[in-house]
Amino acid sequence: MRYAASNFLGTLMTDASHLDSRYFIDPRVYNCPFCRRRHVVYSISSVHTFNWTETKICAVIIVKCGSCSKESMHLTFNDLYLYTGSRYSFKKDVDIDAGIFYSVPTSFFALDSSIPVAIRELFTEAEGCLKSNFLTGASACARKIVYEMAIALGAQGDEYDARIKSLKTKLPNVDEVYFDTLLTIQQITSDKVHEGSYDGWSAKHLRLILATLSEVLTEVYVLPKAREDKRKAILALKGQVMGEKSPKRPPESESAVE
Repeated sequence: MRYAASNFLGTLMTDASHLDSRYFIDPRVYNCPFCRRRHVVYSISSVHTFNWTETKICAVIIVKCGSCSKESMHLTFNDLYLYTGSRYSFKKDVDIDAGIFYSVPTSFFALDSSIPVAIRELFTEAEGCLKSNFLTGASACARKIVYEMAIALGAQGDEYDARIKSLKTKLPNVDEVYFDTLLTIQQITSDKVHEGSYDGWSAKHLRLILATLSEVLTEVYVLPKAREDKRKAILALKGQVMGEKSPKRPPESESAVE
């Protein structure tokens, strides 16, 4: 019993699951936004700099995934990288994510193609606004995502909160905590047109909203398709193992008569 308790505490102390929510984990490993492999090796393909203003230099860092070879772009005003004479790399002991103010793709997790393109575009726009701290734009996109999803799924109600409650009823398999979280967007009313009018709201609240939306979209659009693909794969494998049953042919005599 003592060993089990010690083992459990050790697991808690070494839990590194928070790294799954980061773009860059360290100077060698990141979560790829394209092939969606987590903790995969990457490299810096190139670095370019340009004048953001007369006195401010911005660096464009192109990162290549070691698995799928696709490249992402990252902008920074900070001194995050070094050049060894043969290649670029991020410095050690720096918070890479905190030092980058904009990335394309904007998220380490690119939304699955099974999610409607209109919703994916709104989500990307929301993340881009949030990355630049444009809270009004991010919140507007978040609300629009909810409306688009409600319409697509036939949710009832004219008001935002009514549609969320309708979605909650129509999607019983999705954790109700997600919908309760989405109801908090109602506090960001459309007549508040500038960041200063958000009473107590900040970027961290909108990150929570977008993370929740991502989970709901995954539950609604991605997981059912994944389950269906797995079912088809199992049925195909079963057919190979058990043998395909060919349709019965009629006796020769019956064929001749026909």
